[in-house]
Amino acid sequence: MTNEKNMIPLYQIFDSLFPLGSYTLSNGMETYTQKGIVKDKDSLSEYLKALLYIIPYGDLGVAAKVAKGEDFVKMDVLCSAMKQPNEVRLGSVKLGTRMLKTVERLTEYPSLSKLNEAISKGKCEGHYPVVVGLILKDLQIDVHKALELYAYNILSVTVNHAVKLVPLGQNDAQPVLYYAMELIPDAVKKAVDASVDELGVSGCGFDLRCMQHETLPGRLFSS
Repeated sequence: MTNEKNMIPLYQIFDSLFPLGSYTLSNGMETYTQKGIVKDKDSLSEYLKALLYIIPYGDLGVAAKVAKGEDFVKMDVLCSAMKQPNEVRLGSVKLGTRMLKTVERLTEYPSLSKLNEAISKGKCEGHYPVVVGLILKDLQIDVHKALELYAYNILSVTVNHAVKLVPLGQNDAQPVLYYAMELIPDAVKKAVDASVDELGVSGCGFDLRCMQHETLPGRLFSS
């Protein structure tokens, strides 16, 4: 059985104002804009479609597997292996660490205590999607609905980065986000249905842009 009331904490942790520092990580968007690949609302729309095609086999898929009971240490190690760009890998751990510390000030999640113990023993690092998955597991809520919120958070942060980098006005950006949201349920279904062996199978284009970001002559973001 799931508890719909337990969905409420997710609105807080997936809020853009939640103090994790995700606003500092563009995950390669800065490279896309500097190269003129993302330059207007149409190209941003194509970027979001590609992102939603990939994330079921990336962070969204990792969170789904952990939420459904997959061994979190195994998934954390896999998450490190999947994230080829160094800054993206480090950024994921930083977000996960901040999420752990911030959430533990609010309430107790038994699974997060186990994750902290595993981190202290050097068994894993504590990647952000693993932390998210463990929170969803402890809340015992509808995984599909919860992952839809997580996917929306990923899109919203991405669009806000594009607004600053292109730049775009919110009157252009918000319709792009609105229509991209229609693709979220399908992305979530793919993430839930994907096997562990399918995680990390694609996304090399995004990875290359993130790697190129590390040597850009001027940067606003740290990844």
